[in-house]
Amino acid sequence: MLWIPMVVILAIIIVVFQTKLRKEVPEYGILLSITFLVVVSLSLIPRLGEIMSFISSLALESSIGSMYLAPVLKTIGVAYVTSFGAQISRDCGEDSIGSAVEIAGKVIIIMIALPVMQAILYALWSLLD
Repeated sequence: MLWIPMVVILAIIIVVFQTKLRKEVPEYGILLSITFLVVVSLSLIPRLGEIMSFISSLALESSIGSMYLAPVLKTIGVAYVTSFGAQISRDCGEDSIGSAVEIAGKVIIIMIALPVMQAILYALWSLLD
């Protein structure tokens, strides 16, 4: 848990440097921001593995099929990747590109959810018959 304060302190230090860099050399400010995001994301990979194994064990214990678990995990992944992409675009001053990334992410999430919605509707129809 000591990892979070280190990330926050590093983020504050980078923000201070970034305010100076954006005035003098904007490209390096953006590069510094992207580098920070990559380093934090790569350091989270082991923790994501722990989360995935925990969720899988919960699904096995509760006998939830992979048909329902996989779309949820995919949706979470798409949401995080979309958020990163949109925020990086906004940091670069490209609000319209950030909005386009968010819209694309929302469409993909809907596409992921369609089979689950279909299965729920079929289950409801079978109960009504």
